[in-house]
Amino acid sequence: MDYDFIIDEQYHPVAQFSVGHEALGLWLTEEIGRDKQAIAELLDVIQQLESRVIMHHHIEGKEFQLRLNGEQAEVVALALEIDIDEELPEDTQLYDQESYAECGIDDFKQAVLDWQAFIG
Repeated sequence: MDYDFIIDEQYHPVAQFSVGHEALGLWLTEEIGRDKQAIAELLDVIQQLESRVIMHHHIEGKEFQLRLNGEQAEVVALALEIDIDEELPEDTQLYDQESYAECGIDDFKQAVLDWQAFIG
């Protein structure tokens, strides 16, 4: 999973993720943005997951849902109307790459840390 962070024409930070992971970038850009407290709270949740204090965590934002467990992070656009608590069938093909993405929790944590450093 590759990503890059830029500042757009309106001076907003934008997270751009590689093909198949675009929803992660949209989630960081639209749901977290420059909110340093939200980043700190998210990193605390990830730490609790890693130390098995909690087993899963769910955040519903304005445009996306984030589901975390000790192994992975999933971002789902609310427009997809998928019940985030249900597993997607194995053969499910989501046509909009900007609406769903998943990655390992370690990769997600590193992306959040990099985002935190970028918005500084």
